[in-house]
Amino acid sequence: MGCIKRGVSDQAPVYQNVFINPRENNQVVNDIQSETITTTDLNYYIRLPNLTGRVTGYYTRFQNITDINFFFVDAGVGSDFVQEVLTDLDKLHLGTELGLEYQLSSAVKLSLVASVGKYLYASDPYVTINFDTAGAEEDILNPEGNIDLGVAKVKDYKLSQGPQKAFALGMEYRDPKYWWIGATANYLGNNYASISTITRTQSFYLDPETGYNFPDATDENVDHLLSQNKLDNFYLLNMVGGKSWLKKGRYISVFASINNVFDAVFRTGGYEQSRNGNFGQLQQDNLSGNPSFAPKYWYGYGRTYFINFAISF
Repeated sequence: MGCIKRGVSDQAPVYQNVFINPRENNQVVNDIQSETITTTDLNYYIRLPNLTGRVTGYYTRFQNITDINFFFVDAGVGSDFVQEVLTDLDKLHLGTELGLEYQLSSAVKLSLVASVGKYLYASDPYVTINFDTAGAEEDILNPEGNIDLGVAKVKDYKLSQGPQKAFALGMEYRDPKYWWIGATANYLGNNYASISTITRTQSFYLDPETGYNFPDATDENVDHLLSQNKLDNFYLLNMVGGKSWLKKGRYISVFASINNVFDAVFRTGGYEQSRNGNFGQLQQDNLSGNPSFAPKYWYGYGRTYFINFAISF
């Protein structure tokens, strides 16, 4: 049995993507638009005596997104603490998912889950940087407090949405004497660090000392310097188990789990820093061998344990 769902909806931007810097002023994004979400998904359900499951294909496009980021930047147009405003940004999610469950016997059940997706930027957004000019004692980027940097060439870069490829194979055994145990092996891959948008604008090429492009800021050198960081693929093994008893009309149960059994070290996400906003600074920082503003990453938990003991009256 299969079904197709389609939908188009408009969604107002959230508060933090409307006011540019609410701690300092009431300025809002110019000509702000509602986001448009277009989605289609196709589902096919499998129902057999020992096998059940579902296959899904999906397509979702997010249009007219507005996004605001805060950071200190040294760019080709100067240095300051800025609010980066992205407008006319589109994102695309598409892929397939599979979930199967097979009853091998009355006590043993197998499961398989797979997801392969593609999540990426689907447009080149417009970038404006804003900054506070009140009380400035040094030269500021612009007396009006904002600079239009034009478009950022981010189309087809991957979104930092977590692993875009994932597989899980599980087995569960339930004994007639009311104890059970299960294990799931997982593979996760195609995970990417979030990119810096300002480094994909034309200002990245400009030398702030001369006002001209850096001589060695060729397309080849820039593409190499701005290649997106792909995180390592990794495997995880998780185990769960439990047992229950009936004693004098009361149920007693114990549940325990061990996640990441082999204590694997893995990165779950990260982002490029925007401090080095021009080619010369980013190249020099990278050539140092120990960059001061290298991408930041965060890591998943190592081996973790959980146990639950319950008495039901």
